[in-house]
Amino acid sequence: MPPGACIYYLPPSSVYPMSIEDAVLKKVRPTKAQDAKVMAAVRELESVVSHEARCLDAHVELMLVGSVAKGTNLKDPDIDLFMLFPESTPLETLKEKGLAIGRSAVGGKEHYAQHPYVRGEFRGFQVDLVPCFKIQDTRKKMSAVDRTPFHTRYVKANIKAGQEDQVRILKRFMKGVGCYGAEAKVQGFSGYLCELLVIRFGSFRAVLEAASQWKMGEHIELPGFPGKEFPEPLTFIDPVDVSRNVSSAVSMETLLLFIRASREYLRSPAEKFFFPPERLAWSSAKLRDVAGTRLENIVSVSFPKMDLIDDVAYPQLRKSLSAAVALLERQEFSVERTSLYVDGSAHLVIELSSMVLPDERRHRGPPENSENAKEFLAKWGSKGLSPPYIERGRWYVVAKRDIPRGDELIKRRLRSLRLGKDVKKTDEFSVLTGPEMLEKGHLEALTNHFDDRAPWER
Repeated sequence: MPPGACIYYLPPSSVYPMSIEDAVLKKVRPTKAQDAKVMAAVRELESVVSHEARCLDAHVELMLVGSVAKGTNLKDPDIDLFMLFPESTPLETLKEKGLAIGRSAVGGKEHYAQHPYVRGEFRGFQVDLVPCFKIQDTRKKMSAVDRTPFHTRYVKANIKAGQEDQVRILKRFMKGVGCYGAEAKVQGFSGYLCELLVIRFGSFRAVLEAASQWKMGEHIELPGFPGKEFPEPLTFIDPVDVSRNVSSAVSMETLLLFIRASREYLRSPAEKFFFPPERLAWSSAKLRDVAGTRLENIVSVSFPKMDLIDDVAYPQLRKSLSAAVALLERQEFSVERTSLYVDGSAHLVIELSSMVLPDERRHRGPPENSENAKEFLAKWGSKGLSPPYIERGRWYVVAKRDIPRGDELIKRRLRSLRLGKDVKKTDEFSVLTGPEMLEKGHLEALTNHFDDRAPWER
């Protein structure tokens, strides 16, 4: 060694802290053994499905789709296997034979979207067996399931080496902050949308940097795939079908949550964004302390959970909640906020500015010189709490309020509302105030309503 030479000792890599994203990836990326296990299950499932199809004389082509096919799956993935029928197949034949193949192959339960499909279990994995048409031209009208094989091919052809892991990190982030899933329960970002975001921006971090600058009505597209404007809070043009918005399921609340999470993570990265602590129900004492007098202004419509898949149940629950809110507002109650929570029961929770309104209300009548004025005066001349009077060219009268309490109004009028069709069938409605919910032990629903913390803040 030359005189004066220095020897540099490089410390083992373990002394350098692993980045948060590397640590997350290590937890969520499947091992080679796990990948081998799922692919072995896929091959065996394909063999079983092919056999059942031959038995039914069904000419189908099998295609593995979804995250497993694209290499973007997390640990313990679902298997999505599509059965592609020729376009000439009658729709009823596709449904009949597709469901029969699915039932024979995995048992399970039938579900219904634009096409029916069978969900079951095979070799320890949840499996969706989905019949669809083998569409040749993407310019033809396609259902969501007919479009899925094109999505799989597009991602596989356009995702760059290493971006599969960036998608995995993004998916786990979305799950952690409560934004992942296009299903009706979440109204968030689908797996396909996560893949397109990484393809468009390049990496997990780049997606968050872009999202931190988004505004309501943001429009995103891939180079070479321009599309029209859509009314939804977020637009991402589908490169497979430019007439479609991939992000149509994303609600305003979910978009704002993702924008906020992106900004806060970039400002102060932490693993809790990916793996937040579970929210535990508050005690009755803590709920009383946090809610204060607001608890007195809560009215909840509670009933047994319906035996429906989430994509059928949640739109009905939201429709029913909106109908109850509209009733209250028509009767001049001021609605502060609402929430929806499902455990063993479904809870439609409405918070009012005040549970009780004054006994007197100002009732608006027709314009002063309208043909209905005489009828109004005849009806209210002696019935009102005040004589009819004119204000800004219109008749008014002070009248007695029929139902001054919000909970009582809901109890009396609930059955007349435009509820979801399956909600309407229940005969076990309970209309409860906040204190009554405490007495009944509905602590999770109340915690969900009053706990304003984001998942990573718990």
